[in-house]
Amino acid sequence: MNNFQSRLVVGVLYVLVSIACLLSGIYSALAFGWLIQLFCLYEFYQILKKESPLADKILSMIGGAIFVFPLVFLNQNNLTIGQNNYYLIFGLAGWILLLYALFNLRNARGLLITIFGWTYISVPFAMLIKLGNLEFGERSLSLVTYQGFSILSIFILIWASDTFAYLAGRKFGKTPLAPSISPKKTVEGFVGGLIGTLIIAVVLFYTKPVFYDFKHYLVLGLICCMVGTMGDLFESWIKRKVGIKDSGTLLGGHGGFLDRFDSVIFVAPIAYFYLNTFAIH
Repeated sequence: MNNFQSRLVVGVLYVLVSIACLLSGIYSALAFGWLIQLFCLYEFYQILKKESPLADKILSMIGGAIFVFPLVFLNQNNLTIGQNNYYLIFGLAGWILLLYALFNLRNARGLLITIFGWTYISVPFAMLIKLGNLEFGERSLSLVTYQGFSILSIFILIWASDTFAYLAGRKFGKTPLAPSISPKKTVEGFVGGLIGTLIIAVVLFYTKPVFYDFKHYLVLGLICCMVGTMGDLFESWIKRKVGIKDSGTLLGGHGGFLDRFDSVIFVAPIAYFYLNTFAIH
C-alpha cells in the first residue's frame, strides 16, 4: 500500500469513526474525545519532555486525561444526586492524581510543560464535548439534550477548510502564508479554504443538522477556518522548534494525532464560548 492509499484508508476510517462516535450519544462522544486527547497528550509529552523519566510522562498524561471529566460535567443541572456523587468522586480522584503528579515532577520546566499540555489539549477537548450539551432556546446545559451534530458540524467545517485550502493551494498557491513556520501553506490556499468553508456553512444551515441562526453558521465557518489555521500553524511552530516533521506515526501518512487534531484543539474552546454566549437565548 503506497502513501496515498494509506492516507485515504486512514482518512476514511477517521471520518466514519468520528461520525459514528459523535452521533451515538454523549458517552460514546466522551470516550472518543477522551481517547484522542490521551493520544495527543502522549505525542505532546514525547515531543517536549523527551528526556524526562517515563513515570513523569505517564503521570502527566493520566492527570490530563482525568482532568477532562469534571470539566465536561461542570454545570450539569439535571444530574441526579447519585450521579453527582459519582462525578464528584471521579473529579476528586483526578485532583489527587494531579497533586501526586505535580509533586513528582523533577523541575520547573517539566511542571510548566505538564500544565501547558493540560491547558493546550485537555481543556479544549472538554469544551469540544460540552458543545454537544448546549441546549438552544434556554440558558442551560443538559446531558439529556445531547446533540452530536453540534460537535460534528465543527468537524465538518474544519474538514472543509483543510480540503479546500489544500485544493486551492495546489492549483493557485504562490504566496507563502507563514514561510518560516509552514512553507507549504499559501495565502491563496487560505482564501480558498475560507471560501469553501463558508459555502459548507451555508449548506449546513439549509440542511439544519443543528438549529443555529444563519449568522451563527457563518461565524462558525470563520472560526473553523481562521482559528483552525492558527492551531495548525502553532503545532507546526512547535515541531519546527524541536526539529521534527510529524508529531507521531500512529496515523500513517497523516502523521500523529496531534497533527490531525491541531485545528480542533484551537477551534473547540472558541466555538464553545461563542455559541454559549451568543447562540443560546
